Amino acid sequence: MYSIKRRLTYSVISMSLFFMVIALYFSYQSSHHEVYEVYDARLGQTAKLFLSTLASENDTLDVNYVQKRLEHWMAQIRALSDGQNKSTTYGHTYEENILIRIYRNNRIIWDSQPQIGELPHSPSFSGFGYASLGNQTWRYFQLQDISHSGEQSKSYIIVAEKESIREEMMTELALSGLLPQVVLILCIAFLLYWLIERSFKPISELKFAITQRNINKLDEISVSRSTEELSPLVDALNSLLYELDNAWKREKRFTRMAAHELKTPLAVLRLNAENALRSRNQDELQNDLERILQGIERSDRLIQQLLTLARIESVHELHFSPIELQSLIRSTISDLVPLALKKNQDLSFVGNESFVEGDESFLRLLFTNLIDNAIRYSGNNSKITVNIVNGEEFVDVYVSDTGADVSEETRLKLFESFYRSNREKGDGAGLGLAITRDIVDLHNGIVEFLPRNEGRNTFLVQLKRLNRYSLD
Repeated sequence: MYSIKRRLTYSVISMSLFFMVIALYFSYQSSHHEVYEVYDARLGQTAKLFLSTLASENDTLDVNYVQKRLEHWMAQIRALSDGQNKSTTYGHTYEENILIRIYRNNRIIWDSQPQIGELPHSPSFSGFGYASLGNQTWRYFQLQDISHSGEQSKSYIIVAEKESIREEMMTELALSGLLPQVVLILCIAFLLYWLIERSFKPISELKFAITQRNINKLDEISVSRSTEELSPLVDALNSLLYELDNAWKREKRFTRMAAHELKTPLAVLRLNAENALRSRNQDELQNDLERILQGIERSDRLIQQLLTLARIESVHELHFSPIELQSLIRSTISDLVPLALKKNQDLSFVGNESFVEGDESFLRLLFTNLIDNAIRYSGNNSKITVNIVNGEEFVDVYVSDTGADVSEETRLKLFESFYRSNREKGDGAGLGLAITRDIVDLHNGIVEFLPRNEGRNTFLVQLKRLNRYSLD
């Protein structure tokens, strides 16, 4: 499976190795060039020194004596080195890899390595060149002597060195530089791995934290070190977990509510149905059937309220638009007038044109619940008033009735789900005001049950006012 950390580690280390190899290659080439220049300069200097010392035609130097001394020293070097490449009191065994020959009249008058055969060359040549002798390649420098009169004499010198010595030197230099580079590469590779592992630690923590979450554990995720890259992801995950936890709680609450509230109506329906089956006359049967219909109506209302509550609690986005409250409340009242007429109630409305921003279907349900609650529980011949008051920032909607006073205990629990203070009145499930509260919260408004004043119970709904001129 694709791994970002593994690929990043391999890519960075491979790239570092590649550039280090390139650097080593150019370093080797540069060192190779410099070493060749130094070695060639040494050949040139040696040739000039020996030619000026031994090859002059007018000198009185005993060449044979010098030759014998050189052969003696070389023999001592071989004896003391015991066939190994090392330093002795007479010099180093590597001197056998250097060849110095002085020619006069095309005849060798001085030779540092007599045992080596003739090195192929041209007597008239001057400068640097390569020559093969046996299975060895030699790098040599040939220099012509100049007589005292300034003319070219018949003497010249050849100073040569085995090419293998140079290559061996270059290999040794490369290896001596390579070892620290290899150690450096290993250290850098380890450091890169450690840094990447450390940098990815918050991701590993986040991964572990996510694996610990399940439907029964949806608490907030946190990492020890917050980073700019992970913070938005962690915030998004926590927001998602929060919503998921709320949704799960709502589902469990809804299930418990439905199971609890439907159990009693269904038991009553079953009892009434059994009584109807045992009825002995038409009046008893009629009475049982009416109770069954009432139970069905109450169950239907309960189910509708449960579904409405679940819809409101699970909503994520409201379809906000400018709403004219006067028209909306008038329309709502007109739908509820038949219920008020059955109880001889006086239902009135006072208000001017008012605009708010909200979801029309939810706002209609909000005021339907409040007015319906007043109709159901204020009693016969009561007066119910809906009044709109426009303020500078808010629109206040008052729904009041002349029903009986409400106890302090009831006031504290009025907006709780399934709370019913007057079970003998109405067929509600105690969800209407809870739904009202949730709708107001979704619109960032306020709903209150005000203290009784002038013999009236009053609900206040306060919503943010929308200036009419801002609609143009």
